[in-house]
Amino acid sequence: MEKKAAVILFFLFLQITIPFLYAQDEFELVESVPVETIFEESTLPRTYGIWIKMINDAKESIDIETFYFANEIGEPLADILTAIKNAAGRGVRITIIVDSSFYSNGDKSVDEFEGITNISIYKLPMGNIAGGVMHAKYFIVDNENLFVGSQNMDWRALKHIHEMGVRIKNKKIAETFKEVFNLDMAYIGGVFPLSINGGVINSTNPVSISNAEFGNVILYPAFSPPKITPWHIDHEEDELLKIIGKSKERLFIQMYSYSPKAKNEKKYYDTLDNALRNAASRGVQIKIIFSDWAIRDAATDFIKNLSTVPNIQIKFSSIAQYSGGFIPYARVDHSKYLISDNNISWISTSNWEWSYFNNSRNATIIIDNEKVNSELSKVFMRIWDSSITNFVDINKTYESVKRN
Repeated sequence: MEKKAAVILFFLFLQITIPFLYAQDEFELVESVPVETIFEESTLPRTYGIWIKMINDAKESIDIETFYFANEIGEPLADILTAIKNAAGRGVRITIIVDSSFYSNGDKSVDEFEGITNISIYKLPMGNIAGGVMHAKYFIVDNENLFVGSQNMDWRALKHIHEMGVRIKNKKIAETFKEVFNLDMAYIGGVFPLSINGGVINSTNPVSISNAEFGNVILYPAFSPPKITPWHIDHEEDELLKIIGKSKERLFIQMYSYSPKAKNEKKYYDTLDNALRNAASRGVQIKIIFSDWAIRDAATDFIKNLSTVPNIQIKFSSIAQYSGGFIPYARVDHSKYLISDNNISWISTSNWEWSYFNNSRNATIIIDNEKVNSELSKVFMRIWDSSITNFVDINKTYESVKRN
């Protein structure tokens, strides 16, 4: 009898603990690294592996909102598309939103999903809605497993571009992203949801995740543009200005592009510029890496001027071409992240230009955790100290880099 009772108790224990173990929240920093570069020294999880696992683990649904799809036969994204098709084949409902203007004028790889059972494709006319593009890059698996970052669904973003993202398994934060996803679906369909999600996650109600690698991770999202983001969800530019304004010791910034020119306006967009100058004036040590694709028009002179401010150091990054030959729209640092002091990190889909915050759909994750901050600092300093970056020369005439 004692043995039988022990066996029963053991199975009861398993029934209670196993679901709990498998339901644990998860958090990972996720990086894409261009091959044949110093970026490959990073030990962070790679985008390809994370995407494949998330899609292969899907049981009920995958909701994808991304700027565009760009596939190439024999390259890594082909495996991702195959995984999505296989998921649909086993009954997973897949909903895809891409930007309508980029689709009309650019790559149409998303058409590979046309006619496949359980896959629905929608094109969001963000230009008509807010004047910009659907520039966010995220997907949600089974309403609980989220990926968001600078990575487009582009084969180059897995192999030839530096990108930074994050995977979060948490139902509450996935619900907040799903609310924005549903709103954008409503814009496409013309029917707008009336109810507000009372459990939405924002700066006053962040998520706290206990993670084996990083410890307690506190985080919340922010979105752009304000005019089509629910009032109870934080706005990217507001949160970014708060972070810069509260910084006390250091700011490390890695950004694809930076422009002072407000779209369709004659005046300069100096909001972020002023925030950085104010931070520097109170002693915050600021290091910024801009990709060499940021070298264009008035932006270059603006960056030069910013580099002359005491406590602000700026470098341009330049990634060597692939040994296999020139690849259009590749070999660039496309990441968009920020590190403040020792605990705050910002990982985004948004570039630092007026139109990205005010006209285009973008998404950011704000993180409070020292270990996450430290890991991003390692990525930043590896690049900062490498031969692929050079200080901005105010006396040099820079020429735009060939992209295509």
